[in-house]
Amino acid sequence: MTSEGVEIMEIELIQVTPTTGIIEGMKTSRRKASIDKIPEKVFKWGHWSVLEHCSMTVRIREISRVCTHQLVRHRIGVTFTQESQRYFNPLEEPDWYVIPPRILKNEELKEKFIQARDKEAEEYKFYRENGIPKEDARFCLPNACKTTVTWTLNMNSLIWFFEQRMKSDAQWEIRELANKLYELVMTIPDWAEFIKQWKPNSRR
Repeated sequence: MTSEGVEIMEIELIQVTPTTGIIEGMKTSRRKASIDKIPEKVFKWGHWSVLEHCSMTVRIREISRVCTHQLVRHRIGVTFTQESQRYFNPLEEPDWYVIPPRILKNEELKEKFIQARDKEAEEYKFYRENGIPKEDARFCLPNACKTTVTWTLNMNSLIWFFEQRMKSDAQWEIRELANKLYELVMTIPDWAEFIKQWKPNSRR
């Protein structure tokens, strides 16, 4: 599962809990004779709450604040810690912003986009050199600024994220994030055993 997004962002797995909690949660069911295939039964019976017994933490780098503005709308069963723009300095790193793919593919538009970001960096520098603190100087910076966010979520929240953000009409960057996260999760054997039972548009 891929999208047209540029290969910019990086997702690092920080920690993951095993699916033991899900299995133990299902053992409380009275349908004990039917839980030999627990991953399959969780989704067949719609026992979404038991998926909240395991969680993972990832660190996402090189994404724009456009993307994180969308990401933080997923608020149930999740925790975020984001890099403060107060300590962000576009003058220290020339590659400080994300360029949308449709602009990147057009040389004229790409050049105009870069020129605009250069002007914003110079404006930021001007304010700082004139005694304006970082928390105020940052007001001239765009949503294209790159940022880093650490995200903890449970499996139920993860599946809801996939439901909403892997759709073809999702914004390209958060769809790219959803696809990359899906690929990462599928490398974790016990999580993959559950996630592969998920059918898109089944989570309600």
